[in-house]
Amino acid sequence: MGAAASGRWGVAGDLWGGISAAALILPQAMAFGIALWLPVHGDSAAAALAGLLTAALLSAASGLARATCGMVSAPTGPTLVLLSGLVAGLQAHGLSGDALTQAMLFTLAMAGLLQLIVGALGLGAIIKFMPYPVVSGFMTGTGILMVLSQEKALLPSAQAIGWLPLATAGVTLAAMHWLPRYVRGVPATVLGLVAGTLFFHLVRLLAGWEVRPSWVVGSLPPLQIEGPAVPSWQQVWQMPWTMMALSAAALALLASLDTLLTAVIADVATGCRHDARRELMAQGAGHLCAALIGGMAGAGTTGATLVAIESGGRRWCALVTALSIMVVVLLLAPLAAWLPVSVFSGIIIHVSLFGMLDGEIIEWLKRRSARLDAAIALVVVAVTIYYDLLAAVAVGVVLAVVEFLRTQVGRSAIHRRWGLGERSSLRNRPRAEREAIARLADHAAGYDLQGALFFGSADSLYGAISSAPERFVILSLRRVSQVDLTALHMIGQIAGLLRGRGGALLISHAGGRMELARCKGRQHAGVVPFHAGEPIATFAQTEDAIEHVENLLLQEEGITPSHHQARCAVREAALFSGLSDKQFARVVPLLTHRRAAAGTYLFRCGDPGDALCVVLAGEVEVLLPYRKKKRMRLAVCGPGMAVGEAAFLHPGPRTADLKAISDVEWVELAHGDLLALADAHPRLAMTLVTRLASELGARLAAADAMLRRLAA
Repeated sequence: MGAAASGRWGVAGDLWGGISAAALILPQAMAFGIALWLPVHGDSAAAALAGLLTAALLSAASGLARATCGMVSAPTGPTLVLLSGLVAGLQAHGLSGDALTQAMLFTLAMAGLLQLIVGALGLGAIIKFMPYPVVSGFMTGTGILMVLSQEKALLPSAQAIGWLPLATAGVTLAAMHWLPRYVRGVPATVLGLVAGTLFFHLVRLLAGWEVRPSWVVGSLPPLQIEGPAVPSWQQVWQMPWTMMALSAAALALLASLDTLLTAVIADVATGCRHDARRELMAQGAGHLCAALIGGMAGAGTTGATLVAIESGGRRWCALVTALSIMVVVLLLAPLAAWLPVSVFSGIIIHVSLFGMLDGEIIEWLKRRSARLDAAIALVVVAVTIYYDLLAAVAVGVVLAVVEFLRTQVGRSAIHRRWGLGERSSLRNRPRAEREAIARLADHAAGYDLQGALFFGSADSLYGAISSAPERFVILSLRRVSQVDLTALHMIGQIAGLLRGRGGALLISHAGGRMELARCKGRQHAGVVPFHAGEPIATFAQTEDAIEHVENLLLQEEGITPSHHQARCAVREAALFSGLSDKQFARVVPLLTHRRAAAGTYLFRCGDPGDALCVVLAGEVEVLLPYRKKKRMRLAVCGPGMAVGEAAFLHPGPRTADLKAISDVEWVELAHGDLLALADAHPRLAMTLVTRLASELGARLAAADAMLRRLAA
């Protein structure tokens, strides 16, 4: 955690934040405990204690892990609904009494163990990728179920005192909704608890009713060291382990998702960064401890976390919250005898209506672009209500996958399409070759691909290429993160299509992680299977692929690329080829012949220089140094091409490196010799400068086109 975790708030902030969060959690934890365990064993006091102890254990475990700054944990609505559904399922299976309790606690322990495993393996990041519409559907469906679960506790037929439970819950609900506007600094759950309790006892006194044990929670039982009874092996064998295992997996998923979402909210409020791995392991340990003492499930709670943070809680507030809850359990247990059960029904209903129902689903339905998201959320809501939360979790995961696929399919795999008229290779070519390539530019095109190239996007790529007229296609995979087997097969089909047109498919930036090519220096050995048994040409850089296509187009025109020549005579070099014999004879004495081995730097950026280099044999590359020892290739020059024009025309530091790719031979013409030539033969000097300027102008035009393409 960052400095914000231990900054200006200090111990005082942790104390106030922890106590404030405890005040908010206490009524809610008791309410959730009663809602889960009262139908199981009929003891409301023990049920309320289970909720309180769970809140203390989860907050203590999270606080000790110090994985999320300011986060407080307690029983939550989604985990309550899932466990309530499990209770119904186990009862339908024939379990009751201690056997039912033991099966519930075994499920809770398995969920805690799964959370520990998920945290240890670092899978928390995957859980956070659950789409928001699915999460919204979970929460909304869970909220509706929580409201419906209070029917038996509130309807007049369920109580001998008729309308009082319903009225008490209504007063509690109204107090939680309205009183915070006038009473600042007191949590809504505390206000609702006090108002509902006062209303209940005032009406009871006026009506002259005696307090019955079923009306109130009752004094909390003393803490006991021993946990629930240990079942026999026969009882364990007869438990519905399939149902329990599925419920444990769903519970671990829901609790982890709820916790990580709360952790993100805590990060935003505090400026810290949570550790998902440690947090999930802490939550799993907390659930294991809760199973041992007969507790329930829970997760990070957004409301209590924000209250704690706003009150100054940071590093230790979760531990303070746990200690505060234990102080209430140990010292104020008798006060629970005055708390009506119906008050906690009102608290549950308020939490459900105002904390879990997502009204944005209705707004999504009004917007055409968001209607599919609304449909996904409503499907999850329907499955949650009419089937069970376990099935909703499964449906939610499936819908999450479908949503991902929909997004990926809807996103084009083509980032940009370009032609040879927009982009050329780094090879410096004579004018005749450049003009020929310009005439044939419509025969080739390139596609910069992006994202994941898989079965959903590969078909659209095939459709785009098949409908275009080009015979040569370059696929740049620089922005591609993944290529699946379907896409590989589709690439083979594209290669076959282009071969049928008399062209070819070329691939650049085919990284070894995609199993498309093996890297070998700047060259790639193609390993993509071709439908006719021939490999697809792959290249490390897109410029290399472009150069290969340019060479193929030139060969189709009967032009041998100049760099394919082993050697170029001085007379045939582009700079001197247009001179008359008399003019050339005057230039030859000014030229200096030089040789260098492969890998040698002819000059480096910053070196003083004034000579023009004309390559006669071999190849050189122009490199621009950047970022310490890194270099960017700007151009490649073969036999007959000139390089070093900038320092030749304006002597001074070299603007780039010039390195021999292979053994190279060249001639040099110095700036001083050009000036001497200009004095003796000005027309000849003007011819050389004009030819050089024309070459530089062509390169500048190509660079301008490249900049325009990048800016588009």
